[in-house]
Amino acid sequence: MMKTTAFILYSHLFIFALMLTALWVANLLWSGEDIPFVQIIIAAGLYFGYSYMISNLILRFWGGARKQRVISVICYLILFITVIPIVQILIHDVLPLVGIIFFDDSLPENMPKFYFRIVSGYLIANLLAMIVAIGNRYFTVKKEKKKLDQDLRIYRDRVVGFQYTSHFLTSIFLTKFGEMLLNDVPKDKTTKRDIVQFLAYLLEVERPGDRKSWAEEMDQLHCFIRLLSRHYGEKAILYTETLHDRLYPAIPAGILFFPLENCLKHAHISTDQPIEFRLDGNHDEIVLTCQNYWSPKDERLEPETGFEMLRYKLGQMDTETAIAIKRTENTFLVRLRLKLQPDEKAKL
Repeated sequence: MMKTTAFILYSHLFIFALMLTALWVANLLWSGEDIPFVQIIIAAGLYFGYSYMISNLILRFWGGARKQRVISVICYLILFITVIPIVQILIHDVLPLVGIIFFDDSLPENMPKFYFRIVSGYLIANLLAMIVAIGNRYFTVKKEKKKLDQDLRIYRDRVVGFQYTSHFLTSIFLTKFGEMLLNDVPKDKTTKRDIVQFLAYLLEVERPGDRKSWAEEMDQLHCFIRLLSRHYGEKAILYTETLHDRLYPAIPAGILFFPLENCLKHAHISTDQPIEFRLDGNHDEIVLTCQNYWSPKDERLEPETGFEMLRYKLGQMDTETAIAIKRTENTFLVRLRLKLQPDEKAKL
């Protein structure tokens, strides 16, 4: 944020110097009468001020949340509506008090021409602001891309030499989904950021006794869902979420998406045979349900294979837990229940 502010400030100092020079040269070459240098400074200052404010509003609109965008639009509309009266008051009422006169009292005022100059100057300020904002955006995105590429290389190098100690991690990295995490370099920044986030998280997920906040675990779950949807297709992962109470206790890392592990290695995953993944929560319990079309590589494989890590994680919780596993002829269902104690939320 500080670098963005510095970039905008230095850019507009350059704009101030540029407009000052341009106006001074125009005065020397084309003006019928000599314009005092102080007036040129004030005009360049107006370009500087309006361009600076508009460029900040543009960047806040581009990078802000919905509320910030609405505020930015409102502020811009206020600037647009008030530019003529503010400049008019400045030139006719304020500056004459200190002896700076932009007009000749002996001649009748040409108000349409006066308003045209204000509007045209405001449009130039908008153009300058847009150039600064686009330049800042370009260098920021370029820097973020470079940082993401560096992080991606670092985490992939760490993961390549990582000991896969659980069925869950093996399921991830020995599938085509894992190949996507380790080899694919997506062009879009969002997916690349998700891969970096998820790889970093996997390096910590088996740490014993490590608990994460509910908000952090939900963020990791959403990241995982986005990556699965990108790899298998949007309609291949049918995720629904119903939480009646947003305050839930800290939980061991990975619990929310451990039921997906058998889906990755032993399931048909496609838009025709999607994974149905549902998270429900109320004041008393959290219920996670995962159902998929079953396609094990070895028919002798027992349906509970691979849940050792999940059971270990659940054993770290001071609350009642239950796992229900059901396998039919072609579907596999896992339902995980976490009972919440009455005083559980008081620990938050």
